[in-house]
Parts: sequence; structure tokens; C-alpha cells
Amino acid sequence: MWKFNGNMSKEKWLMVLAAGICLMLLAIPSGSRTKNAAEQELRQTAEPEGASGRGYEKEMEKRVEELLSTVDGVGKVDVMITLSSSEEKVLASDRTQSQSSSEETDSAGGTRSTKTAERQETTVLAGGTGDGQPIVEMERMPEIRGVVVSAQGGGDARIQAEISAALEALFHVPQHKIRVLKRVE
Repeated sequence: MWKFNGNMSKEKWLMVLAAGICLMLLAIPSGSRTKNAAEQELRQTAEPEGASGRGYEKEMEKRVEELLSTVDGVGKVDVMITLSSSEEKVLASDRTQSQSSSEETDSAGGTRSTKTAERQETTVLAGGTGDGQPIVEMERMPEIRGVVVSAQGGGDARIQAEISAALEALFHVPQHKIRVLKRVE
């Protein structure tokens, strides 16, 4: 090993300097933090709030709260809705199908028949060019899995029945997936 003294050779100083530079390069954080932040930002801009169903869920909760708060005896209300999936978009597409069949008879009297079917489907794009956005034919909103309501009047059986019946009518959710609770202030 080297002994440190004031008169080190030029090669030893260069090796110490190179080792120091290597350590400094290793200590500098890589671009992974900025890369992860960029990926997260891209994910947020690529997936709008309603794509996961969260925006739809919040909007429905707000609308139900506004409606129920106007009903006599209900009082102040909080609503929680859970969804079974996210919204689904059905894209417009061009479909072509073709079928053909042939029958052959050979000289020995044997017959052979072949049937072929071909199906092709392409998504229709706006503007007709390859760089347009796909045309959305239909949007299916997510299915509501369950509803919980916390209401000031939720302790009254009549109010519970009215709220439950209203939610059944609005969302076609069976009664066993709806709970009405008494709100405590």
C-alpha cells in the first residue's frame, strides 16, 4: 500500500484524482427520479379523470347528495358510491366478412369439400387518415356496485325506506347493496 508523503509521483496523483472523479459520478443521482416524475405526469395527462370512473363516481355522489338533501326529513347527507369497473368506449369499426366453399370430385369417385371464412375489422378514424382519433360509437358508463348514505334522518325507518327506494329506482341497484345510516354530528 502507499504511504502518504509529500512527494507522490505523478501517476499516483492521477490515480487518486481518477478515483475521486469516479466516486463523484457515482454520488450524482441518476435521472430515475425525473424519469419517474415524467412517467407519472404522462400517465396523468394520458388518462383523464373520467377514464378510471372516478369522475363519474364523484359526479353521481354529488347529484344524489343534492337530491336527497331536498327530501323532507332526510337532513344533511353524505353519499358514497362504488363502481364495479371503469367506463367502456366502443369504437366505430368497418367490418368485412367473406365465405367461400368448394367441392372437388376426383377420378376415383371421392369428394372433398372445403369451406373458408374470413373476417376483417378496422377501427374508423376521424378525418379518414391514419393520424386521426378513433370515432367513439358508444360509451358505457360503469356499473354501480353499491351505495352507502349517511343522513341525519337515517335513524327513521320510513326515511331509510324512501332513500333506499329512490336509489333502487335511480341506479337499478338491488336493495341489499344499499345501506342508509344515521348521521352523527
